[in-house]
Amino acid sequence: MRAASCATLVLTALAVGCSGRPAGTPESPGRENLLAVTRPDLSGTDQSVREQAGRAYASLAERLRLGAGDAELSAAYGAYGMVLQAAEYYDAAEPNLLNAQRLAPGEIRWPYYLGHLYQTRGDLTRAKAAFGRSLEIRPGDLAALIWLGRVHLDEAGVDEAEALFRRASTIAPDAIAVLAGLGRVALARRDDKAAVAHLERALGVDAEAAESLHAPLAVAYRRIGDSVRAERHERQWANRDILVPDPLSQELDMLLDNGLSNELRGVRALEASDWVSAAAYFRRGLEVTPGNSPLRRSLQHKLGTALYLGGGPEAAAEEFEQVVAAAPATGLDESVAKAHYSLAVIEMARARYAAAVAHFEGAVKFKPTYQEARLGLAETLRRTGQVAASVRHYEEALALEPGLAQASMGHALALIRLGRFLEARDRLNVAVATHRDRPEFLHMLSRLLAVAPDDRVRDGRRALELVENLLEGGRTTELGETLAMALAEVGDYDRAASIQRAILAVVRRGGSPDAAQRLERNLRLYETRRPTRTFWESDGLTPPS
Repeated sequence: MRAASCATLVLTALAVGCSGRPAGTPESPGRENLLAVTRPDLSGTDQSVREQAGRAYASLAERLRLGAGDAELSAAYGAYGMVLQAAEYYDAAEPNLLNAQRLAPGEIRWPYYLGHLYQTRGDLTRAKAAFGRSLEIRPGDLAALIWLGRVHLDEAGVDEAEALFRRASTIAPDAIAVLAGLGRVALARRDDKAAVAHLERALGVDAEAAESLHAPLAVAYRRIGDSVRAERHERQWANRDILVPDPLSQELDMLLDNGLSNELRGVRALEASDWVSAAAYFRRGLEVTPGNSPLRRSLQHKLGTALYLGGGPEAAAEEFEQVVAAAPATGLDESVAKAHYSLAVIEMARARYAAAVAHFEGAVKFKPTYQEARLGLAETLRRTGQVAASVRHYEEALALEPGLAQASMGHALALIRLGRFLEARDRLNVAVATHRDRPEFLHMLSRLLAVAPDDRVRDGRRALELVENLLEGGRTTELGETLAMALAEVGDYDRAASIQRAILAVVRRGGSPDAAQRLERNLRLYETRRPTRTFWESDGLTPPS
């Protein structure tokens, strides 16, 4: 925390010391109680921030010199206090915000910003009072309800916190910060089942934004006695703030002309699909963020993202490469992980699969819980023939999210390619039960039961039953192929051959020679009264020429 003291330069137009009534101000109700304000040493901040603070300070001095009215003077005190608070000079910001509040007691911003200031300094009693004043001015303010609820929780005021989060839930029932607050309240009451319900719901809203909730979820599951889920959530935890829907704080966060504020402006522009403005904000952020730091890497990755979305993959790749080149020697780094992932996507589009694999590996190195990168690595390895290597990454992806359908599908395919048919069958049985709305798992299972070379796995009658049920939902050539496979497995070769000929005729009319060759091979088997043992043709990626 940076602080101002009596030793700092005092604006003489406003005060004669560190206390007392400001000099030179017109007499009006409340002005006799205005506090002295200081001009702290800002040498530790960026030049752009020093200039911004200087302009706000000069504007305040001018308003006092001209004898501005209460509303105008309140705005000037508040503007200067906001710059100081955003720059983390809290002691210097406080009297400015208090003066602004005294001059305009009906304005919510000043008590609200004071609430954050006191909370940052650990003065929870004053934070409660300030946030409470904000709610008196605007009783339905969602952010104030959440922040005041958090302060009460920090002081073990569970009843007060619960009442506030319940009020917030009537305004935004699916807000992650509200669900997180209700989850914390339930944990504090040792109502672990309720905590699980709230926290799992928050993860369902946005798993990445709610990453930090894996830790309290693990506590709840462990107290319930479910150690398997507890361990899974412990592995997925990441130290990420739970963001509050908070326009006033965003105004403060984006106030300064520094790296962080420009990043926030750029993110806003990205959300509005304004790629050009987003890139400009990120570039400005890079200009005022020298050296190599997590913030600079984040800005550069986001610049690459804006360029990519704006249709410039080559320029985007240059930015991503610079982020990767600036990676720390050890440890985790989310921006580096995302840059690797972005480069992997670009390399996949170029059909440069080895390079894509290397970048997917870089992504999971710098963020092991990066689910999309883990799955992308597994899929690319499998489809480029590195099937055995893919299995571990599918299993890691499923450990992060057991219900991830694409990972379950790829994992089963990899096991089948490796001849691990019993494992594949067991995995598919679980997937069928988990994904009742995904008929492709039933289809894959029925084909495996029909053609698996392993006698312990094959079950022609069950395969036939499954595929006939699937056909009730619609007919496709692939389902027809599977039906013929199952019929051949149960010895009905004539019907299998008849169905295969009909499918072959359709495929020939569609002009697919590779598919026609596959169908012809199986047709010859059925005509000679033999079943097929070919599960699926290769779904690999074509190597670049």
